[in-house]
Amino acid sequence: MENIFHKIALSVFSEDENEVTGLIEQALQLNINALDILNTALLPSTKKIFDKFREADFFVPDVILASRAIQAGLFVLKPYIKKSAKKTKTIVMGTVEGDIHDIGKNVVILFLQCHGFEVIDLGVDVTAEKFVASIKEYRPDVVAMSSLLTTTMQEMPNVIEALRKHNLRNSVKVLIGGGPVNQEFALSIGADLYAPNAQATLLALKKIR
Repeated sequence: MENIFHKIALSVFSEDENEVTGLIEQALQLNINALDILNTALLPSTKKIFDKFREADFFVPDVILASRAIQAGLFVLKPYIKKSAKKTKTIVMGTVEGDIHDIGKNVVILFLQCHGFEVIDLGVDVTAEKFVASIKEYRPDVVAMSSLLTTTMQEMPNVIEALRKHNLRNSVKVLIGGGPVNQEFALSIGADLYAPNAQATLLALKKIR
């Protein structure tokens, strides 16, 4: 079993979508649990992609190609992953304006849904105004923002300021994440929570009362 997880991870870094999907289909045919494939092969691969990006071992084109391979894998896995029937908190999540990268966000969403969170996916290139409108519409417990680029992460404080202007800041917790983001940046812009990966996001959300 460990061998096929390793092969899936290697195929992600080979940026081979067909190999990723083929190996995942093979694992499913062997009755390997879909959530185990997500947790043991795809989640660690996602983390490693962003680690390599931070360390400048990976560049944006590499991230995009590896991300497409993971997206292809998620597409195969999603029908097999049972979402928890017990709903806990509601989260509005999106990639900030100017940024069209969504691999980290999509992995986190699927992971959280498996653990009973209701997640409203706003997609990519989400403006501050759209975040505000979605909070008014859905009344979530948390608004989560993602960014892959150092240029677009500067949109995060703009969203927080927009929440203040519309008297919404105290009604939601703000969580941020993404390749260039860290705890220091989260504190500097007034975010409540920072999470570098899906597991950390789950732990952070569980602490919210």
